[in-house]
Amino acid sequence: MRQKTENKPPNILREIQSNKVKPVYLLCGEESFLIEGTLKQMLDTLLTPDTRDFNLSFLEGTAVTTREILSQVGLYPVISKWRVVVVRDPQFFKTQKRATPITLIRNAVKLENADAQKCIVTMAKLLEVTPQQLAERHADFTNAVDAVIDEVGDKLTADERAFLERLPQIAETVDVSSADTRDADDAELLFEWLQGELPKTSVLIVTVQGAVNERNRLVKQIQEVGRYVSFQPFSGAASGGNVTRDPLYKKVSEKFAEFDKQITPRAYNQLRTRTGGDMHTIAEAINKIVNFVGDKHQIDEQDVRNMVTQNTFDSIFDLTDAIGRRSVAQALKSLHEVLASGEPHIKVHTLIIRQLRLALQAKLVSAKGNRKQIGRRMQFDTFVNDIFKPLSHEMADLLPTAADTNVLKQRPYAAYKIFQTLHAFTVEELMAALQKALEVDTQLKTSQLDATCILEQLVCELCESPRGRRHP
Repeated sequence: MRQKTENKPPNILREIQSNKVKPVYLLCGEESFLIEGTLKQMLDTLLTPDTRDFNLSFLEGTAVTTREILSQVGLYPVISKWRVVVVRDPQFFKTQKRATPITLIRNAVKLENADAQKCIVTMAKLLEVTPQQLAERHADFTNAVDAVIDEVGDKLTADERAFLERLPQIAETVDVSSADTRDADDAELLFEWLQGELPKTSVLIVTVQGAVNERNRLVKQIQEVGRYVSFQPFSGAASGGNVTRDPLYKKVSEKFAEFDKQITPRAYNQLRTRTGGDMHTIAEAINKIVNFVGDKHQIDEQDVRNMVTQNTFDSIFDLTDAIGRRSVAQALKSLHEVLASGEPHIKVHTLIIRQLRLALQAKLVSAKGNRKQIGRRMQFDTFVNDIFKPLSHEMADLLPTAADTNVLKQRPYAAYKIFQTLHAFTVEELMAALQKALEVDTQLKTSQLDATCILEQLVCELCESPRGRRHP
């Protein structure tokens, strides 16, 4: 049976500590803090400090080849039970930033007569098989086609289905050996290694920042012979809910327990809000709080407020939220809080523009995806599963590739807070607000007026209730 890809790193650590060591591990996901933390504990358990330098190799980057990896794995440990090879972000495990399957299929259909070889290479990459396997109607090819049809079958035309069926015939007309890429060769070599007799004294640990394709046969094979753990962002009880059931609350509580301290639920909510739920920021905050409170056993809200400054993103969210509610007083208060934190006026203005752009983008993709607007009481988990993930898949070809300008490439918690503001604006209002904010850019850079006054004026104008305002 296929193992679940749940976020349970302690399981693999307990296995290693019990001397149940697997030959290969794949650690992936969005939470790099958890990946690196788990990796560190694995290395500390497998290797002793005095022989670590002799028995640990790090290979990084997309240029790393399978032959380099296997060469290192094939070495014997020196005065140690284990040799460990850590490979970071190899290309053949990363989910490619590419068009959706239906778009690739349609592109390949157009190439069938113009460039049959490129057509086959395109489809081989989509299906994650070699052109040779495609031509031979290999089982991996037929299984991959079935999986793609299951995924996008309702979007395929009769001609596109017929195209998938005749792919092997098209492959027979080209030189499939020259169509193979180095990536495919690397993947094939690694797959063969995973199917063979694996080393008894070496451990291969692969870490990938971001998601991996679970249909990838390398991932499936690792699940058979090793361990695959996906570290996804913690999804807490964001709007109400029982905080004690929040996985992040449990993790934070465990971290404080290491210092013989407890954090109250209210203090935890304050910590999560001020850090945006980012694990790196939370870890740094915990260390500051522990040092600050000294012998004090229980961490309360005031301790968090004293040591953790308001996350700039949350302050900007509070600002745009107040603008949406046409609350001049609250909006100005939020603006002054951001400025008081030491952020330069230009940066604050840039963040306001960015927030308005992302909100407009979220408004448009929600409408195009026929998603209802979320209310303040919608649970974070519901938002992620019913809105964020589906839209990320459906709109992949329509939004910018750069994460900074794509609302669906923000951290889920950040996107959740942006989507929560949408009910307060129409598309027209967001466009007008964005235009007004952009006009202020020149004023901030060229005017002799006080920058704070300029931003205050902008906030007041954005809070003005338009005539005949109609809710979407």
